[in-house]
Amino acid sequence: MKKTAIAAALSIAMGAGAAHAATMTSATFTMLDSTGGTVGTDTTVTGSIGGGTFSVASTTPFFGTQWTAHSGTTFGPGTYTIDTIEGGVYTGVEVGAGQVGGHILFDWGSTTDIDVVMVWDVACSGGSCTYISTDGVATNPANPDGIRGYGMIDGAFPDFNANFDFTVPDTAPVPVPAAVWLFGSGLLGLVGVARRRKAA
Repeated sequence: MKKTAIAAALSIAMGAGAAHAATMTSATFTMLDSTGGTVGTDTTVTGSIGGGTFSVASTTPFFGTQWTAHSGTTFGPGTYTIDTIEGGVYTGVEVGAGQVGGHILFDWGSTTDIDVVMVWDVACSGGSCTYISTDGVATNPANPDGIRGYGMIDGAFPDFNANFDFTVPDTAPVPVPAAVWLFGSGLLGLVGVARRRKAA
């Protein structure tokens, strides 16, 4: 029982600084048509990002119809293939250094699970981080194409680009102090000594 308590305390201490979702302090949803023209903007968006997920929501209708979004995920640098709910595939989606990729399902009225893919340029300064959707690189749909975001390949808005831009407090992980690691290794040493004494 004591060993379990010590292990739990050690685990909690060493897990300090784990990533938590940061609430967006400002956010904007912008829909661009296939020529890059703005067809809708919503500055009442709320949401959060962190721990490999993100969420956005608004009470403002888009084209007279309420929208919601769900199942948002984020991903770091690399090249990705993203299968859509309705059978299309985003291929060769590139996320570079200083960028974060995102995929979320957008519901508009009775049309559900419209895939939205974004790659944000992330810049942090003065205690906050801004995420700005870019004209990212992909094989399908062919990008860059001079329009921010990736054209949607399913749902009610084919070839339209949905972009969510936002600001969050800078919640960079706090490094675990060396003293915690030293304390943890000392505890493990004491457990080993106690085991030897018990065995003798």
